[in-house]
Amino acid sequence: MFLGGMMIAAILVHLLVLGQPGVIGIMGAMEVELDLISKDMVVEKVDTIATKIYRSGKIYGVPCVMARAGVGKVGSAQTAQLMITQYGVDAMIFTGVAGGINPQLDIGDIVVSSNVVHHDFGQILPDSFISFDTMGFFADSVLVGLALQAAGNVELHAIPEEMRGEDEEPKIILGRVATGDQFISSEAKRVWIEETFNADCVEMEGAAVAQICATNDVPFVIIRSLSDLANEEAEVDFEAFVLYAAENSSLLVKEMLKLLGQ
Repeated sequence: MFLGGMMIAAILVHLLVLGQPGVIGIMGAMEVELDLISKDMVVEKVDTIATKIYRSGKIYGVPCVMARAGVGKVGSAQTAQLMITQYGVDAMIFTGVAGGINPQLDIGDIVVSSNVVHHDFGQILPDSFISFDTMGFFADSVLVGLALQAAGNVELHAIPEEMRGEDEEPKIILGRVATGDQFISSEAKRVWIEETFNADCVEMEGAAVAQICATNDVPFVIIRSLSDLANEEAEVDFEAFVLYAAENSSLLVKEMLKLLGQ
């Protein structure tokens, strides 16, 4: 999917507030997920609120606020709400790594969220689990379109040779993200999440951010690069490939900001 100048203009209009350029909130759970983006940020202000650091400035001329949320749903929800109420962000991008759920995906592939669900929100019965969140929260179509346009331009790092299959370059797909306060390193749990939610990847923050954004009527999109495959090797793979995956996710977000800054 490729967007022309008219669509980019529509995105800019979409993010205008009272005639002023919209402010983009950029979040990640870990500093490694934000490092590559922050290097291109012209920082104008730094605040510390409730132990979290918020950097305000511009990236490629686009007004942004950036913060590390920490791992898990509570810290991410807190950070997202502060970004909205304290800094008035008009759109939210969450960047980072995830575990692969879709068996067609490999380490290094990227999922752009179509929607996001809580996989651990529900009722536990003696022999089953009833999910209270089967539809989740839908990402903003304009931001999704921007991400897919960026996907056509971005130069990602090649898949590490030891993990390389038929493809040397990572795939970028539109898919469903599952969120829970759990690092998944179980093939049985991976299969359960796949079958229950038809998810493509699993992580620990996205649905919480999506829920806060939905409550505040703020558009969002989640960008996740796979650092592991949520199986018994996940912990080892995460340690080996977290930097690689985080950089690719960041590269896609930077390409999105470049398009907005044109």
